[in-house]
Amino acid sequence: MSNATERAYLYVKEQILSGRYPAGSHLKEEHIAEDAKVSRTPVREALRRLSTEHLVKFVPNQGAFVISWEDDDVDGIFEIRIMLEGYSAYRAASRIDEEDIREMEMCANEIEKLCKKHNKENHRKTIEYNHRLHSIIVEAAGSEHLRRLLVSLVEIPMLLKTIDRYSNKDVERSNRHHRELIEAFRAKDGQWAKNVMESHLRAGHRIYVSEDDS
Repeated sequence: MSNATERAYLYVKEQILSGRYPAGSHLKEEHIAEDAKVSRTPVREALRRLSTEHLVKFVPNQGAFVISWEDDDVDGIFEIRIMLEGYSAYRAASRIDEEDIREMEMCANEIEKLCKKHNKENHRKTIEYNHRLHSIIVEAAGSEHLRRLLVSLVEIPMLLKTIDRYSNKDVERSNRHHRELIEAFRAKDGQWAKNVMESHLRAGHRIYVSEDDS
């Protein structure tokens, strides 16, 4: 992949995940090329890559759009995440090293501090630490195929802004799950780690569903 394509890819992805390109937005190549300071060809290639990650869809004769998710899609995404991330945690328990565990601990500690003062910047940082913690587990699982399957699934909740629906109490409960995962990894207990991860993700799904029902 050329540097220009990579730059266009990272630019568009960041705009989507940050919400600056909201769901349903028409992604016009000429505008993106101007903003990302590249030609239209790298933008076209970047949009194709993003479509394989389920962040962009192409509509015949209309172009590329930021994907919109229906409730059934979201339910399915959470179910797949529960299965794959549960298995990822199970694998990681026998492979994760102490350095990774310490980094997970750092993420959990930072989330705990950020919970104490709720503002936009702290919220953004919480999302980043949460994403990093989950990524450590996926990487520690030691399966490239599993990692590729999970990359976009782990990012979709960022696109859906699921953490925006979390109260401080929800974030605190979520972080307790993080700490229990750390305990399970230190004990090298794969089944314990799998069970905690599945409960962690089911709780996140329930918050998302409850918000839509309210």
